[in-house]
Amino acid sequence: MTLQSIRTINPFERFHNLIQQFKADRAERRRVRAVYDRTWRELSAMSDRERADIGIHSSDIPRVASEAAALSRKAP
Repeated sequence: MTLQSIRTINPFERFHNLIQQFKADRAERRRVRAVYDRTWRELSAMSDRERADIGIHSSDIPRVASEAAALSRKAP
């Protein structure tokens, strides 16, 4: 039995890969959420006048933050 065949029958390799993918997905979700939160905070900190200058109403903040987060996602 060669080393290569031992690696391919490792019963924990698939589990290990699933755990690694879970960690990568979680890190990506946290990064995207951070973009959402930062956008929300920055827009909320602006006055109504400042937001009006850039064409955003206070009721638009959740939508704009969601769009910013969606744009920050990495392409699959």
